[in-house]
Amino acid sequence: MDSPRRNRNRAACRRCQRRKIRCDGQTPRCGSCQKANTPCINDGKQLVQRSYIASMEKRIKWLETLVKESCPNVDLDEQSRDNLAQEEEPVLIEDHEETSILSPQRELAAVEEQGSGQSTQQYQNGPHHPLRTLSRMESRQAHEIGLVSLSPGGEPRYIGPSSGYFFANLVFSSAGRHQKRRNAANDSAGSLSGESTALAAEILHTPASLPPRREIAAELSAKYFETIHIIYPFLHQPSHMSYIDQMYSSEDVSPIVAFQVYMVMAIAATDLSRRSKVRLPAEGYYATAMQHFNNMSADGSLGGLQSLLLLMVYGFHNPSCGINIWNLNYQCLASLIDLGLQRDIRNTPSLKVSLLEQEMRTRVFWVVYTFDRTIGTMMGRPVGIRDEACDLRFPMDISDLDLMRPDAQERAPEQPPSHISFGIHLFKAARLNSEIKYVMHSISREPPAYAYPPIRDILVWQREMLERLQTWKAETPHTDNINNMSAKLCEIKYHEMMILVLRPSPAIPDPSEDSSILCFRHAMELLESFRELYRDDSLQYSRLVVHSIFLGTLVVLHSIWKLPDISTNIQIDELSRNITAALNILSSIGEYWLEAQRARDCIDDISGVTMRRLLKTRASAEPTATPRLRSRTRTTNNIQQSPNVSSQLPLGQNATNQQQELIDLDTNPAGFGVFNTGFPDATLEQPDSLQLFGDSAFEETFGFTGVPDFDGLMWELFNLS
Repeated sequence: MDSPRRNRNRAACRRCQRRKIRCDGQTPRCGSCQKANTPCINDGKQLVQRSYIASMEKRIKWLETLVKESCPNVDLDEQSRDNLAQEEEPVLIEDHEETSILSPQRELAAVEEQGSGQSTQQYQNGPHHPLRTLSRMESRQAHEIGLVSLSPGGEPRYIGPSSGYFFANLVFSSAGRHQKRRNAANDSAGSLSGESTALAAEILHTPASLPPRREIAAELSAKYFETIHIIYPFLHQPSHMSYIDQMYSSEDVSPIVAFQVYMVMAIAATDLSRRSKVRLPAEGYYATAMQHFNNMSADGSLGGLQSLLLLMVYGFHNPSCGINIWNLNYQCLASLIDLGLQRDIRNTPSLKVSLLEQEMRTRVFWVVYTFDRTIGTMMGRPVGIRDEACDLRFPMDISDLDLMRPDAQERAPEQPPSHISFGIHLFKAARLNSEIKYVMHSISREPPAYAYPPIRDILVWQREMLERLQTWKAETPHTDNINNMSAKLCEIKYHEMMILVLRPSPAIPDPSEDSSILCFRHAMELLESFRELYRDDSLQYSRLVVHSIFLGTLVVLHSIWKLPDISTNIQIDELSRNITAALNILSSIGEYWLEAQRARDCIDDISGVTMRRLLKTRASAEPTATPRLRSRTRTTNNIQQSPNVSSQLPLGQNATNQQQELIDLDTNPAGFGVFNTGFPDATLEQPDSLQLFGDSAFEETFGFTGVPDFDGLMWELFNLS
């Protein structure tokens, strides 16, 4: 039988020509040059590495895809594009002295490509990030610098340690292989949908007019004040309702009034559309609002800052806009300082201001402060204004309606809480969050003497912070409403901050096992809280929710692999319920945000392997239940029952035996999940089969090299497209 005829390669590389051997013409290097680990250079008028040609071809295809998605009207087949002048040409390369013609990033990729066949395969099959490779060469760290592209083709952006960006690498470093295969399968579908996406965006952003009746606009705006206003109370509801009256009764309204009316309807319509499954013109209201925004004068007024905050809220909750949250945050900070909101105006008696203006200045300050701390923590970046530069006075606990009364008084303790009661409580959490970021996630571990605050013993500070967070939770305003969303949001914030304190950080890069177990429990409770909100149809989709669920799920999965006590005693049904809830929520949000789809796919990959391994290990092991992880069943409404963490949780490596005995979580009424499998008690020693979940199991299963700095999955989350 005749063998199929092989196509002759008419472009042999320079090395193969000199040696008079067959060149297979493969890119970026032929087989002969690959074996010899030498550059593969085309002969001709210019000597160019084939890796350079392959990378340029790949980049051109990527750029053409971006042009098709962003500018569908551009004809890429025009002949004029062939006449474009080439600004840069490759440099001649000699065999004996290799001079790179690549950019520093490409040059690093080429070096790795020459180093191993596996690196070459990764370079061909998926996107390559040089800093991720460099981080794996470092020793075990919890604080590194990350630069990721936050938009296609954009310059790298800084991502710091508090974001969880590096923690993801600990959990899913080589699971990127699964993601690359998944992305490769979806590349064609994504490129084909580019034109339709651009067309849909153009239709969605057609300006929309006011509803035909004033009552409809008022009812839609009321939805905003029932949800967003509880968390970010920077507007005054009665004043805003009067703005709606102005819009319907007069044609001569200020741009700020028109902008705020349309933006509130846009934010409310975004959330209501998802809950009711009815298409409301949220993007149309936003487009109309932006027309008025262009007419607003940059007068640095309080109303102008409120308008910027409305843009911030919309950017967090609607993926269709191109708002740069980070830059907008600093615009808000600049306006805040310009208006002097960081100072307590009551300290200047000569300034005669009403109670309404005084309180609105304070509320707006705290919303900007909260956004700054939240964004800085989520992205691992420095805060914009330090605490000691501000008069950190909290607003008065007076409802919006009562603020208009001349004899307004603060709410008495026996009176039911209002929306501002929960807002003030979340402001207090933002201040704690600020201290956590200062102390645990600062870049320099040797601050100057004048730096704030001076911490002598980080473990003592950590124990005290855990106590303060539990006190904050215990002081959550009490309400008789069982399905109170405000209290549930406070509970979620509590678990998020506990995880921030307990997980690896620059200050404590290697937490104790006790801290890791407690961190795991808070992560489980965090997912449970999100599951309840999702079940009650009370969850507001936002980028903050994606980040929180993603990081919480990673903590759970990583703890199962790294802590044998947890893998031995965790209840499978509880784990499955929370992981399924996380996947369901991310799938639902993924209908609107691409990064949520990526997070869901990554978690799906890890959780599937984890559950199979867990079930297999359970089936082959002796059933045990360690005393350290026994916990009584979680009780509901246990906010008032807070344990003394300093007496129960030894966080240092040199804890006394007495402290170790107090770690028995049977005495912990904080309300964590049940880990008792129902089997008889056993000693701390585990069967050999349970060592599958020891220090090396995760690395062996996912191909990880041993660096506990989290960067793989958070790169997917922040690398928005």
